[in-house]
Amino acid sequence: MNDTTQIILAIIGTGVAVLGFLWRLDARMGAMEHRLNSRIDSTASTLNARLDALRQEMRTDIAALHSRIDNLYQALFNHKDPAA
Repeated sequence: MNDTTQIILAIIGTGVAVLGFLWRLDARMGAMEHRLNSRIDSTASTLNARLDALRQEMRTDIAALHSRIDNLYQALFNHKDPAA
């Protein structure tokens, strides 16, 4: 073989090796992306459930506060004067 043929074969071999590496890298990146998306979805579901629980707890606390305020209002303004 002459030098030109060896150079051409070396370039082709390097190109094939690089393409193979990129193909494997792309496959690994796809798998990593899938795992990451699964973890994000799982975390988002957990966070949404926690937020819903906190919202419900806030609604309960606010309702209790409204009830106490209403009771105080009733006690202050519906109190009949015993002297009357």
